[in-house]
Amino acid sequence: MKVKSKFPKLPSYAFAWRSLFLEPIPGSGERITVGSIVKGDDNASIAARLIPSSKMQSMYGGEFGRRLNDALKLCIDAAEKHYAVQSIASEWRPALEGFYLGDMNASVARDLEDALMLAAMHSSSFSVSLDLERLATSPDKAEQSGPEHWRKSIFDAVTISRSDLANYFDKVFPIRGSGVPIRFGFVSDHYAAQFEAISDPRGVQSALVRAQSKLWQLDMLRDQRTLFGSKQCELLIGTPGQQTARDSATILQVTDELKYEASRREIGLFVTESAKKAAKHLIQKAA
Repeated sequence: MKVKSKFPKLPSYAFAWRSLFLEPIPGSGERITVGSIVKGDDNASIAARLIPSSKMQSMYGGEFGRRLNDALKLCIDAAEKHYAVQSIASEWRPALEGFYLGDMNASVARDLEDALMLAAMHSSSFSVSLDLERLATSPDKAEQSGPEHWRKSIFDAVTISRSDLANYFDKVFPIRGSGVPIRFGFVSDHYAAQFEAISDPRGVQSALVRAQSKLWQLDMLRDQRTLFGSKQCELLIGTPGQQTARDSATILQVTDELKYEASRREIGLFVTESAKKAAKHLIQKAA
């Protein structure tokens, strides 16, 4: 007799991660977690920053914060290159003073994107944990459903004028032959897009982590599908329409950070408040 489980299925994607610490004043002993390096058992790996540049500057001032941000970019890039070809258990020493590598931790997740979010939640009080706590106590849950609402709005706007493109949305491909499915927003014969949204300025840190993961996904997809050129994979970012001056500055700094992340992977980035503009852009690129 087959017994049905009443419990949800456990995630099966095994991964390990290490935190990247920053000691802003060398020798002080005061360290904060600013990045995370994640590697799955399928050898897929990603390194991501956990703190937006705006948060760094608000904590350490404009000029010093900018210098720390520039140093963090270099460390994240170097860490990803190292662990792309080395075991996560291998020791890597950041080349810049003030940065340190944490111990290895292990867990399971749905996929690498989920693994990165879990690593971010459990390694830094400045990352997505605080975002989720704020949103959980807020009557406005827009940020939690923001990326899906953004995807659906683009889908509706595209298919009104080009119904023939409907079948290219919501496509699933395994990455690096691991068998772990990765869901992409749109994939045609020569163009691919992922969708991310910053619906609420309170959720910019979790949006930053998700967006970095989606840029990595597009990078891997392009490597596997040789028909794609460097300008044929894009991340389409939705931003709030009406913002205060402070919120606008925060979102601008995060999108600038993502422009850098996109450029180092040679991925396109399109930022707009309007799903109709995003849909028009997608149609032009997919034509």
